[in-house]
Amino acid sequence: MNISVTTHRLVLGATAAGAGAAVVMLVCKHFARLIMVEEPKIAPDERRRPMPPPANAPAPDSTPKTVRAYAAMKPREPMVPHTYELPSTAPPPGFVDLDITHCGMCHSDVHQIDDAWKAASFPLIPGHEIVGTISAVSEDAESRAKFAVGDRACIGVQRGCCGQCEMCHSHLENVCPKILKTYAGPGKDKGGFATMIRFPTAWVFKAPAGLESEYLGPLMCAGITTYSPLKRFGRPGSKVGIIGIGGLGHIGLQFAAAMGFSEVVAISRSPSKEAEARKFGATSFLVTEDATAMADAASSFDMILNTVSGHAPIDPYLNLIKPRGTLACVGLPEKDQKSQMWFQSMVPQERALVGSYLGPYADYEEMLAFATAHNVKPQIELFPAQQINEAITKVRNNTARYRIVLEMNPVMA
Repeated sequence: MNISVTTHRLVLGATAAGAGAAVVMLVCKHFARLIMVEEPKIAPDERRRPMPPPANAPAPDSTPKTVRAYAAMKPREPMVPHTYELPSTAPPPGFVDLDITHCGMCHSDVHQIDDAWKAASFPLIPGHEIVGTISAVSEDAESRAKFAVGDRACIGVQRGCCGQCEMCHSHLENVCPKILKTYAGPGKDKGGFATMIRFPTAWVFKAPAGLESEYLGPLMCAGITTYSPLKRFGRPGSKVGIIGIGGLGHIGLQFAAAMGFSEVVAISRSPSKEAEARKFGATSFLVTEDATAMADAASSFDMILNTVSGHAPIDPYLNLIKPRGTLACVGLPEKDQKSQMWFQSMVPQERALVGSYLGPYADYEEMLAFATAHNVKPQIELFPAQQINEAITKVRNNTARYRIVLEMNPVMA
């Protein structure tokens, strides 16, 4: 439905079945690779993404460029208009400039604003679900071959990796020990709550023609975070559960429904979410507060994806897993929160408790292609950039349904 532009408008994403043969082959290739006991190391190739050059590398034009943004000046303070200077008008080699049209607001952005992980530096310009139009391309061959001015593109959480370690050589750039984040990293880079961003070309992705810009941002975070572990740990014909029907879970349900699993079960404390969960692709619904239902479901899941970031005990979820099944966790609790686990829930049944963080470089392109083919879209609420503090309040209070997206341009123009 549409609401006045002076407030915000709610946009509903839908799911649809059906995909081209190329995507079917792609998924089959994923699952075939996953059945190996141990994936062999792969020699480095063009997919290996090294650390980007410094953003202040020499450029033909050394005239500074001003970027307008919204920043938190101190923890938990309201966001305020802010500007910062780029060292040159033109991007240096290995970089492109992106005029930002939309930027999603992740719960981790609010954690950073609140300094919940005790690692943020201020002034802080968050935002890692970035979509826009290429406005400048550096002169190097890679950048010129990949992008032209006017191309639509998107950016996620990661901006670089070392390209030299075992993880990078194995195409697991997301777990590189020297990973660089889009913002709040060692170089104190700025995020996407701004009019534009200068970013390493290698980590800017082409926007699929079949996905509207307002939906793309959340896919670059919540999308990759749920797609990658489902692809890695799921098996065709298996029973899969998704814990948490929120910003991550509602996208995970859509991906799972399109991946060929025999059952996709939404797992939640709240029975009121059942209708929506089924709309997103769940074949059944399990209420964790229902002791009888939880007992009946014991040892019945091949794989469960836990999208909840709180510190609830893990044991009730582990007990749902079959012997040698997998519970994959993607949520990051606040720094002082700890979860409890009884090893009797895991060891005798050889259940696996694993973490999953974002996804390797190649998974981004695969995820975007898969989402386009299967019409996987987040359910979003659109806010003009000037209402950024209202949007933060919704995320902080867990009342967003289900992802917040800021309209940056032309609102800030």
